[in-house]
Amino acid sequence: MTQSVVVLRPDDAGRVAMLHGTGFADPWSPAAFRDLLSESTTLGLGAERSGTLAGFVLVQTILDEADILTIATAPDFKRMGIAAHLLKSLMSRLGERGISRIMLDVAEDNLPARSLYEGLGFSEDGRRPGYYTTGRDIPVAAVLMSRSLAL
Repeated sequence: MTQSVVVLRPDDAGRVAMLHGTGFADPWSPAAFRDLLSESTTLGLGAERSGTLAGFVLVQTILDEADILTIATAPDFKRMGIAAHLLKSLMSRLGERGISRIMLDVAEDNLPARSLYEGLGFSEDGRRPGYYTTGRDIPVAAVLMSRSLAL
C-alpha cells in the first residue's frame, strides 16, 4: 500500500471531520475544520493510502512555536505507523519554517499516544488535572508535552 502526506485544504474538512468522529467522543464539525484549515496559522497534514484518508494532524503556529490541535488515525489503519509518519513529516516541515518548539496535550490514560510522543522525543512539561471529561465517567488529567525542533 502506498502512502503519501498531503497538505490539507478547507475543502478537505468533510473527510477530516468524518475521520475525527471515529476517534473522539465529542468530534469537531466540518465547519470547525473548514475554519481552522482556512487560517494562515494552521497547518493540516493528511496521510493518504490508496486514495483514503488514513490519518491527519492539525497544528496551529504562534510565532516560533506550534501547538498540535488534534491528530487521528482511521480505525482500519491503526498500529501501522501512520501517526508517527505524520508527526515526523510535520516536525520536519515546521522546522523548515523556523518553528523551534512543538507542544501538545494528551489524556493521561491514552498510553499508546503517550508512548508514541515519548518515542518521538516529546517530554512531559506538566499536567492539567481533570481536563478531559467527555466520554468518561471520571475526568482525567491532560499531560502537557513538548519537544524542541532546533537542529
